[in-house]
Amino acid sequence: MKKYILLAVLLAFSGGALAYSQDTEGVSRVFVTPQGSIALQLKGGFPKAIETNQCQTNNGWAGLKTSDPVLKSVIIAAKSSGQKLTVTIEGCEGTWFKIKDLYMN
Repeated sequence: MKKYILLAVLLAFSGGALAYSQDTEGVSRVFVTPQGSIALQLKGGFPKAIETNQCQTNNGWAGLKTSDPVLKSVIIAAKSSGQKLTVTIEGCEGTWFKIKDLYMN
C-alpha cells in the first residue's frame, strides 16, 4: 500500500511532462533562416510530444535557433529521400518543440 501512495505522490509532483518524447514520421516541411535556425514539421505531427506535454506553447514545429550543420544535413536528407525521421523532443525552443536529437530510419 505504501508503494501506491508513494507512486501517487510522485506522479502528483511530476508536473505532467516526461523528460523527453519521440515521434517518427516523414518530414513534411522544413524552415531555415540565414542566421542558422532550422525547424521541421512531421507528416503526422508530434502526437507523443503533445501527449507528454513537452511544450504547451508549441506551434506544430520542432527546431533549434542554433544547431550543428550535421543536424541540418540529416533533416534535409530525410526530407529529400522521403525517409522517416525519429525526432526526440525535450521542452521548448520559443514556440517550437526543442529537438534533442534525431534518428534517420
